[in-house]
Amino acid sequence: MESFRRKQEKNEVVKYVCLECHEIEEIPLSVVRDFDAMDDGDPSVPPQFGCEHCGNPMYPEYYKGLHGYEYKLSDIL
Repeated sequence: MESFRRKQEKNEVVKYVCLECHEIEEIPLSVVRDFDAMDDGDPSVPPQFGCEHCGNPMYPEYYKGLHGYEYKLSDIL
């Protein structure tokens, strides 16, 4: 069961949107969760990534974090 869950997560992505240029990047859910697990900072802030196009911060379109927080782009716009 666990191996099926990991395989499924590898195929899932979290859409991140650049807050400046509005580029969209699909980041594998497993990578987002790894960053989330390693982050000892404020759990109310989602895992952070920089836009490959312009270098500015990106925000997840929707992501439910490991600590139960839900991050929605619509909440900050």
